[in-house]
Amino acid sequence: MIWTDYFNLIKVLPGRIVTPRFGTLDFGDLSLPVEKVLALYEDGFPYLELTALGKEALRPLSEPADPGQGIEPEQQKPAKTTIKRKA
Repeated sequence: MIWTDYFNLIKVLPGRIVTPRFGTLDFGDLSLPVEKVLALYEDGFPYLELTALGKEALRPLSEPADPGQGIEPEQQKPAKTTIKRKA
């Protein structure tokens, strides 16, 4: 399988890119394992997007990481009331 059938690079040109999970990967290499690229996509790697074929084949298996998912918004604290004291 060729990874470019399932993913597009966006915002960068194909070539060597340092990734947080796998170190330096050459995205100009068509023999890059699809599993590695899929793992990067699932981690929320900002330079990858699914192609139409990728959405068909891989979307049910994976969802991109959503940094806000699972985090509850902070509860609003009540406003402080000021008490005026007589001098």
